[in-house]
Amino acid sequence: MASATQTPEQRELALIDKVELRIALADSDTKLEAILKTYLAPLLLKLGSEHVSVRNKLISICQHVSTRIKPQSIQLPVAALVKQFKEQESPLVRHFDLLYIQQGVDRLPATGKAELLPVVVGGISKSGSQGPQVFNLLLRLLEYFTLPLRGSKEDVAMREQFAVTDKDTAYLASWLGKFILFTPQKGTTTTCPGLNAEEYAFINLQGKENPWSPSAGGLNLLRTKTLAARLLSSGLFNDHERFLPALIASADPASNINDVGDDMMKRALPATDLEDEVLMKQLFGLYFGENGAPRVRAPLQLKILGLLNKSTHSTTFSHHIMRMVEDGVASPATDGDDVVMSNAPTSNATAGREATKLRSAIFQYVNFGARHGSTESLHAIAPRVIARLRDFIDNQGWPKPGPNEDLTSRGYAYEVIGLLAKAGPRNVLVEAEHPSLDLLRYLFESLAKDPSGSSIIVSIEEALSTVLSALSSIQLTIDEQGVLEDLFVDQMSQSADLDAHKRLRSTRYVTVRFANRCLRYGSIKARWIDILGVGAVGDRAEVREEAERGLSPYWYRMLNGSLGTTQQEHIEFPTFSAVICQFFQGHTTSKEAEPMAIAQQAKLAYPHCFQHMTTFARRILYHEAMSLSNAASGIDSEWERRVDAAAESDEKAREAIRAHLRTVEADSAGTVAVLLSALFLTVTDPTSITGSSSQLVELLSLSPDTLIASLLARTSELLPMITSNSHAKRVGASHTFGILASHPQSDATEIAGQVARLRTTVSKWDGATGAAANQVHGAVIALGYYYSRLAYRHHKPVRDDGFTSYLKEVTGIAASAKDNTLQEASHIVIGQLCLFGAVELDTLSKTVELRTLIDKLYSTAKGGNEAAILSLGQLSMILPEAAEKAENDMAYVEEQLHKLHEIRQAEVHFTVGEAISYLASGWQSTALATKLDIMGPKPERPVRAYTLGRVIDRILGDCTNTKPALKKAAVMWLLCLVQFCGHLPEIQERLEKCQVAFKRCLGDRDELVQETASRGLGLIYEKGDRRLKDDLVRDLVSSFSSDRQSQLAGNVSADTELFEPGQLPTGDGKSVSTYKEVMSLASEVGDSTLVYRFMSMASSNAIWSSRAAFGRFGLSNVLSDSSVDGYLADNPKLYPKLFRYRFDPNGGVQRSMNDIWNALVKDSTATIDKHFAAIIEDLLASILGKEWRVRQASCAAIADLVQGRPLDRYEQYLERIWTQCFKVLDDIKESVRAAAASLARVLTGVLTRALEADHSATKNASAMLKHVLPFLLSPSGMESSAQEVQSFSVRTLLEIIKKANGSTLRPFIPELVERLIGLLSSLEPEEVNYLHLNASKYKLTEQKIDDMRLSSVRSSPLMEAIERCLDLLDDETMLRLQPRLENAMKSALGLPSKVGAGRVLVSLSTRRLAVFRPFVDHFLRLVEKLIQDRNETVASSYAVAAGYLARAADDKQLIRLIDFARGLYFDSEGDRESTTPRRCITSGEIVYAFAKHAADRFNSVAAAVLPFVFVAKHDPNEQVKEQFQNAWNESVGGSRAVALYLTEIVALSDKHLDSPQWVLKHTSARAVADAVTVVASLEAKISKDTAAVIWPTLEKALGGKTWEGKEVVLAAFAKFVKSAAPEYVQRPGMSDTFVKIATREAKRQNATYKPHAVKYLGHISLALEDVDLSQTVVAIVKPIFEDASTGDPMAVDGEETDQKSHTLEHATLAAGVEALLASINPVGLSGERLALALSRSLAMVASLQTPPASVNRSTYTGLKQLFESVQKQGKGDVVDAAATLSLKDLLFGPDPGTEALRLLRADATVSAVKASPSLAAALGTSIQTALKDEKSLLVRDRLAQLAPATKE
Repeated sequence: MASATQTPEQRELALIDKVELRIALADSDTKLEAILKTYLAPLLLKLGSEHVSVRNKLISICQHVSTRIKPQSIQLPVAALVKQFKEQESPLVRHFDLLYIQQGVDRLPATGKAELLPVVVGGISKSGSQGPQVFNLLLRLLEYFTLPLRGSKEDVAMREQFAVTDKDTAYLASWLGKFILFTPQKGTTTTCPGLNAEEYAFINLQGKENPWSPSAGGLNLLRTKTLAARLLSSGLFNDHERFLPALIASADPASNINDVGDDMMKRALPATDLEDEVLMKQLFGLYFGENGAPRVRAPLQLKILGLLNKSTHSTTFSHHIMRMVEDGVASPATDGDDVVMSNAPTSNATAGREATKLRSAIFQYVNFGARHGSTESLHAIAPRVIARLRDFIDNQGWPKPGPNEDLTSRGYAYEVIGLLAKAGPRNVLVEAEHPSLDLLRYLFESLAKDPSGSSIIVSIEEALSTVLSALSSIQLTIDEQGVLEDLFVDQMSQSADLDAHKRLRSTRYVTVRFANRCLRYGSIKARWIDILGVGAVGDRAEVREEAERGLSPYWYRMLNGSLGTTQQEHIEFPTFSAVICQFFQGHTTSKEAEPMAIAQQAKLAYPHCFQHMTTFARRILYHEAMSLSNAASGIDSEWERRVDAAAESDEKAREAIRAHLRTVEADSAGTVAVLLSALFLTVTDPTSITGSSSQLVELLSLSPDTLIASLLARTSELLPMITSNSHAKRVGASHTFGILASHPQSDATEIAGQVARLRTTVSKWDGATGAAANQVHGAVIALGYYYSRLAYRHHKPVRDDGFTSYLKEVTGIAASAKDNTLQEASHIVIGQLCLFGAVELDTLSKTVELRTLIDKLYSTAKGGNEAAILSLGQLSMILPEAAEKAENDMAYVEEQLHKLHEIRQAEVHFTVGEAISYLASGWQSTALATKLDIMGPKPERPVRAYTLGRVIDRILGDCTNTKPALKKAAVMWLLCLVQFCGHLPEIQERLEKCQVAFKRCLGDRDELVQETASRGLGLIYEKGDRRLKDDLVRDLVSSFSSDRQSQLAGNVSADTELFEPGQLPTGDGKSVSTYKEVMSLASEVGDSTLVYRFMSMASSNAIWSSRAAFGRFGLSNVLSDSSVDGYLADNPKLYPKLFRYRFDPNGGVQRSMNDIWNALVKDSTATIDKHFAAIIEDLLASILGKEWRVRQASCAAIADLVQGRPLDRYEQYLERIWTQCFKVLDDIKESVRAAAASLARVLTGVLTRALEADHSATKNASAMLKHVLPFLLSPSGMESSAQEVQSFSVRTLLEIIKKANGSTLRPFIPELVERLIGLLSSLEPEEVNYLHLNASKYKLTEQKIDDMRLSSVRSSPLMEAIERCLDLLDDETMLRLQPRLENAMKSALGLPSKVGAGRVLVSLSTRRLAVFRPFVDHFLRLVEKLIQDRNETVASSYAVAAGYLARAADDKQLIRLIDFARGLYFDSEGDRESTTPRRCITSGEIVYAFAKHAADRFNSVAAAVLPFVFVAKHDPNEQVKEQFQNAWNESVGGSRAVALYLTEIVALSDKHLDSPQWVLKHTSARAVADAVTVVASLEAKISKDTAAVIWPTLEKALGGKTWEGKEVVLAAFAKFVKSAAPEYVQRPGMSDTFVKIATREAKRQNATYKPHAVKYLGHISLALEDVDLSQTVVAIVKPIFEDASTGDPMAVDGEETDQKSHTLEHATLAAGVEALLASINPVGLSGERLALALSRSLAMVASLQTPPASVNRSTYTGLKQLFESVQKQGKGDVVDAAATLSLKDLLFGPDPGTEALRLLRADATVSAVKASPSLAAALGTSIQTALKDEKSLLVRDRLAQLAPATKE
């Protein structure tokens, strides 16, 4: 009833009291643990009670429990507490749960901690305010949890196994990432980079002391971060969750963390959408820091920038980009540890490097943004960013930076300014209001004045180039263009004088480029800038080149991208008046100045530009004139030449210019007058270039007389040039003089005086030489031009006396002058006088005998003198003609001209032809049209009615003459007559005859004759009417396709050689040479109807071998103009031959066939498609022909044929093409091989392009590979004996593998991998094998060479191709690859192939484990067979492969692998006999690779492998030992593993202590010794059970004779005796056994071993306190002391030096002293026995004379230890007088030397005095003396401790 009346509070208290009683009654830890296991969690649950008393009661109980559970052996119910923690929401309950969880975790075994981790992770997102403690708990558990192998089933199932929600994993991933960011801070700092105060406190356990100090019980931060990173890489998290933590880890400075991070990033990045807005915000948040967190460190910022550089969406965050730019240009450092941009140099080199890297990355990102950002974003940031970058540059110093500035960033800043100027809004470059182009001016000034160096200048130029691209696309207003023009002109002006404007470099080149791209061609200032650029003789050549391009409308249009477009834009030219105004009138102070004054001022201002100014102005004038009359030349690359040529020789163009000049004369005569004045100045300037005078003459000849009147007063200025030493200037000035002086408005008096002076000069011709002869030459020509033009203007011959005397002088010069220049002058003058009718036949006849003059001219003309030839023709123009051919002067001249056919210089005959046209038609010859250089009608005389017909008939006859020289000359004369007189009826009537003559000459062997005939045919075609044109074409084509021999020049026999042998090869290997062979070539076509046509075409075949027949005016024009395509349409078999000839190796044949093809085939593509099959069949048959030319042409033709055509057109031929191509690759002729290689490259290119194409091309690519790959892998490909074929096959194969997609390549992967592995060896240079065999000759080792070979394999393109194949594997392909790979491994012969096979296994195990897993065990067994290779590198490679394979092998196979390694090691008797125990090393390599590359799997079989590793790591061979030591270090964290596997280690060692191999015996003994040492260090006392396990094997190891290194076993024995549990040592007989063994070993006589044996005898004496070994030790040590006293040296086996002997002797003595003093046992001895032992031992030690330092050290240490033991046992009274005396000798004898020894001696003295009061009195005096003599303060302080005792 009482209980029923209890309140809930009382009931709860009652229950609690019961539990409290149980806890209180638990009288042992075991019982307490059991009670807590049941009741602790429910008890803590009551802390959630609503009753205060209950909670208070529980808190007091918890305090009691906390006191009771302090022993670490008590286990707490951690799992139940964790479960309760998650389920409860009461803060108090959770607090105490967590409190006991934290205490209990450390007490759990490793397995318990590992099992707890999934429990802690599940629901971790609900940790609430206890989150820091829970998270820290998780971190503590990570060390004990073994993560499954990545990609394994267990790894994939982790998320399910841990029972976590998406919230849990997201929460955990976030905090793990922040934990990796965490860096403990000093002082009161509560944040770190990337973490705000709250996050920092979370990870730092809310400020708990030393949470990250292992020595204070905290975690090892680096180790824990590594484990956290590995957890993140597990299957617990998906790629989305781990992405940011992986990014953070990848930037961590610790390599073991960033390696994991990099690996995660490789997997997570492809699956991450970098365009995600949330992710971008997170990245920017990390970069800049958010919510109070400082920004992350520079390495992570760099990683973030790298990601932002791949995200287009990131460029929309304008605000953040601006902040980045602010970072990049910030001056002060503000963030402690953070790297902030600064212009100032940093004292910290690392920070400085990081700052530079970060600034560079920022600029790269801004660069990325400028290129890929949206217009809206860029327009938002560009103005501000540019302003900040300009500030940055200005702060560094502008234009000159200050010292020690960051120039790299300065360059980046300029580049980014340029990019943003292009990407930004228009007003960045061109201001909206009052445009000043400030940014452009800024960049120009920077370029001109920045002294930073070439790299900065390159950046500025790049920025300007980008701005140029932007500005050229902006449509500028008139005002803006004006500002831009003024800016450019100013830049050119300042660049003209760098010093005056304080510039370092010229900006002309950039300015000219801008002007050419950003301003219209019609902009006169732009062209003025080009003129200034052309005249910049002191600047670099590219300035002048660019300026010349700007002046050319063709290049201007090409620079501005309008060439090649369908509709070429119209180019607006500047007007002539604007050109004159800008070029000339703009440089004078008065607009009303005379034209000559204007020109003079312009020349003075711009002397280097003046010539170019006049030339451009003249061409603009001509173009303007011709455009008005629709006679303008097309704008092409030869526009300038065309304009000049039209003005010189095109009558239509000249008439247009005359008409325009008349118009200009009426409107603005001043402009032309300025140009005339400027040209006049160039003529009268001695420094002007040659050719300027001809420009003036040309313009004068086209100008009305009224226009040139302004120059008349300046004829006197021409006289110096007339008599100058420059031939061209003399002729030009003379011609100008003739035009001006004969002008009606010229001053007659002044001209008369000038003429008189010139006649005076002429009269001095006889005997004139050198400069005098030049003066005469000029005067003669000047007067000749003057009199001839005067006669024309007055329309009558000149008859005054002065002229008569002058004519006599001229004829005299012609007759007898020896100077060639004077002779030339006389020829020119005679011609000019006769041409313009200045002299009559009678007048001339009176002066000189006409025939004599003709003969003289002929004799000069025979030498090819063109002036004499033309003079003959012009002379005929004053001679009358006869109706019939008669022997008159005219006929005589004709005959003389005809005889000139003997001249060998072929070009001269065109001049002869021109002279004949003068003779035959007079002024009606168009050749004379340009000779009339004065405004007026053509002269009517002479009249020619009969001569032309007679002359042309004669020449037509000469064209058929068999005399080669006459025939060649005649065809050229005929061409001239058709060209110059073709408009006359005499020629029109004979056009058909001319056509026949020209056609016959097409086949001539002389190329010039061919070209002439071809041009002649073109001219005839142009001059005929429509009917004639059609007839001519029909006749021409019929001559190529008809057998009408009458049209050919003479008869042709079967053996007539038509062209050079080999010039035109045929398809059957023959070379067409004779007419008979031409018939065979026709027969090859197979169509009898074509035989005769083809014969005729072949009979003129010289045409096809020369470009000459298809010149600009030749057959190609005729053929293309007429519709002849229908002919070949009926004869398709011609196409294959014609197509192949287009690629003939002979350049002439190739060019001509291309012309024929282009002329006859209108639509080449359609024709080829139509006859594709016939063409390719012919080519495939011809490619293996006997004639090398055919083979080479076929290769080129096939290459052209397949390019650009769809695969289905030639798929059926593909395999044949490859086959034939590879056959020809091994051709005997080099040029054929080159053509075949080119074809192969084309085929490869076609294939790789198909492989790179989108999915629509996959079918085509697969079809190609189906043909190509089997061929490449066949004996005709990679296995070919021809090196070129093999090399190309491999290159092609690699290219295919690189470009092909998986579905296309997968069917071929098995064979590819097998063959490529073999190729690794077969393609290795033979020199490597030679070097390997002769390594010693070159001071190398075989291993060094093998290492280089291994490195070569790793970086080999073949290896890359193999790995590419492996990446494409699927399950089916792997199944087919397995036997191929196995065969490759078994059959591999060379090192590269074997090593490559090993790497294939590694790649499969790491990259393709999912498909490779079923085959791992099989290949691991195969590796066991292959690993025992004689070559170390191969064995090592397979060992590494085995390590990686072990990752996925099952346990059974792993045990087999371990057994295999053990067998290699222990069954190695023969192996040990060699210098390098290869089998043992291989065993170590296998185990090390297993431990390193498959750590998880290694740990799973640790019990089977670690004991073996422990034993083997004690091998005496360093190479073997190193491998096993590395394996042990890799897999074992500490020494407790030895204790864990002690039984197995001891058993294994015991087994092999009985081995017949000494090496294994010794290794096992060392292993046992090391195990004993480790166990002794782990435990205060070795337990009875452990000792029982160890001792039998240790005893066996101690048995037997001594061996090198046995002392380690002896040391372990001593440790064992000292550390073994007393209950084991005290077992019956054990002490005796220990003494027996120790005595036995001490008595051994091995001199090296003895010091150790005696020393450890002493150690054992100390350990066995119940045994007296003093007498035994005395017996052993006494002989040693006696030998030392007598000076008898000890025998040393293999003694090398006395030093070694002394060292051993001293060590033995020291060991003897140590053992002697240690053998005195105050515990077991007492009274007299102790006194006797003490006095005896001290006496023996004191008897040693002059002991060395080592003996003294042992003496003092031993005495200290002895007397401390005596004192401890309270037996100090046993020290008798004898002992005291000996002790006094030892302690106060000779000075031991060093302070250290004296200090040891003082310590021994202190111990002795403290142990025995009697000694204090006996030694008092000695101590005081020692104190007085001692200099060392330390020693004196030590002895001073004894002062009170000695005084007493």
